[in-house]
Amino acid sequence: MKSVIIKPKNELLKKYVQYFLFFKKSDNQSLNYTTFPNNNLCLAIYKHSAVRYINDSKTNSCSITEGNKNFTSRFYGFHKMPFNVNINGCLDQICIIFYPSALRAFTKDSYADLMTFDDAFEEIFTHKNSFTLEQIFEQDDFTKRAGQLELLLLKNLKNELPEKLKEALHYISKYSHNENFNIETLSKKLEISDTTLFRLFKNHLGQNAKSYLKTIRFRNTLDGILNQQNNLTTIAHFNQYYDQAHFINDFKTFSGYSPKQLIDKVSVQQNDLTWIYNKK
Repeated sequence: MKSVIIKPKNELLKKYVQYFLFFKKSDNQSLNYTTFPNNNLCLAIYKHSAVRYINDSKTNSCSITEGNKNFTSRFYGFHKMPFNVNINGCLDQICIIFYPSALRAFTKDSYADLMTFDDAFEEIFTHKNSFTLEQIFEQDDFTKRAGQLELLLLKNLKNELPEKLKEALHYISKYSHNENFNIETLSKKLEISDTTLFRLFKNHLGQNAKSYLKTIRFRNTLDGILNQQNNLTTIAHFNQYYDQAHFINDFKTFSGYSPKQLIDKVSVQQNDLTWIYNKK
């Protein structure tokens, strides 16, 4: 399977979109890959695929087979466990990876609704012409596809984020490694109640502040391990894990593996896509 990551060129769009990810597979060989929880949100668009997504307390998986529908599109995100994808057949897929809260710049639709739609693209881009996706997928050149996606996103950019949310994300990026930084600390810095903070994150990011902080901590820890910045104990302490059992259990919940096990299995593509990729 061919996979290509292209980052947006437009300076304005760089604030909202981390990258475009393209998958192309022309054979019928089955394969699977696993990715890990992140605070980003992925809009996945498929051509001629049937998609079955299961997300409950025990399973977080997606099965993709060849289908009769021209296009299917759905959102993935807010994972609390590894996300396993099984591909059985050919595949032509586009993923738009949005930064945390960035989707709110394009739509105010309910996150709860958007996460259940299998035509999420149509729900957001209501003013597209009927051939937008056909035109994009007709391009075999992924760079040209990315260019068309940028134009589409820029035309639909319409909402500004609340100032308090901008402040919250700034504080998290600046202080999340501090020993005493938590939900209560964040509420005090923003001068709002914990309840208001919960609604602010839930309405504009789709997940509560506590879940957001836990995922940030996992991703920071994962980056530290993959970049071999220090030994595991030092990385754990730097990310506010002072109990070894808590560190390992948390890591297993998010990745399915202990830190040492994951190092032997995981691969990183273009410093952005961290996954375990297996051909069957």
